[in-house]
Amino acid sequence: MFANERHKKICEMLRQNGSVMTTQLAEHFAVSIETIRRDLLTLEQQNQLHRVHGGAVIPEEMQQFMSLSERLKINEDSKLELCRTACRFINEGDVIGVDCGSTAVSFAAALKENFSSLTVVTCCLDVFESLCRYKDFKVILCAGEFLKKENVFSGPLALDALSKLHMQKVFIFPAALSLRFGICDHRTETFGLQEQLLKSSENIFILADSSKFERTELLKLDDMRTSYTYITDKGLLSGLRNIYADNGITVVTGE
Repeated sequence: MFANERHKKICEMLRQNGSVMTTQLAEHFAVSIETIRRDLLTLEQQNQLHRVHGGAVIPEEMQQFMSLSERLKINEDSKLELCRTACRFINEGDVIGVDCGSTAVSFAAALKENFSSLTVVTCCLDVFESLCRYKDFKVILCAGEFLKKENVFSGPLALDALSKLHMQKVFIFPAALSLRFGICDHRTETFGLQEQLLKSSENIFILADSSKFERTELLKLDDMRTSYTYITDKGLLSGLRNIYADNGITVVTGE
C-alpha cells in the first residue's frame, strides 16, 4: 500500500474512532512503527491530526459557548452517571470542594443519593440550595459578587474566602480536556475560582462527560497532570482511553 493510501485510511479511522494508536496502525498496515510515525508526522503537518505519545487524536475544536440553562439540558444522563462514579472516591464525613457549572447540579444530586454527612465548600448557588438543608450536610458558601448567568459567586471576596480553606478533595468540572492543551474552560468570570480550588487540596478530581475529551476552550486551567483523577461516562472511546493511559493518565468510568 502506498503512503497516500495509508494516510487516507488513517484519517478514516480517526473520524470513526476519535483516536488511533501507533502499534495498532503498524499491525493493521503491516509496516514498521517508524513508518507509522512518519505517516502521523505528515498528517499532523497537514492539520489532519495531532500526535500524542502512543498515537494521534483528531485536532481539537473550539466548542460553541452556551448558557448555563442550555448546558443543563445537554448530556444529563452522562453527567449523572459520571457524578455517581465520582462518589466512589468520597467517604462519609469528608470535606470537599465543589466547582460550579451544569455538572455541579448533577453532582449535588449524586451526593444526596449516597451520603448523609459531608462538609461541602462551594461558590455555586445551585449546589448550596440543593444541599444546605439536607440531612447532616454542612455547606460553606464562599460568597462575593453574584453572577446571574452562571448562578455563582465570584470576585475578590469569594476568592479570599476560598483561599482560607483546605479541603480533603476537590471536584472540578471543566468545559474541555486535551492532551495537548490541558484542562480548559470558557468562563472568564469563574476561572479564578477554579484555580483557587486546585490550590486548596492535594486530591483533585476532574469530572467531564465524554463529549468534552480532546476539545479545547479559550482558557487553560492546568495541564492534564497524572496526579489528578479523571472521571467520565462510559461513552468515552476505548481507543482514546488507551491513548490517555499511554500518557500516564487513568480515566475512570462507571464500567
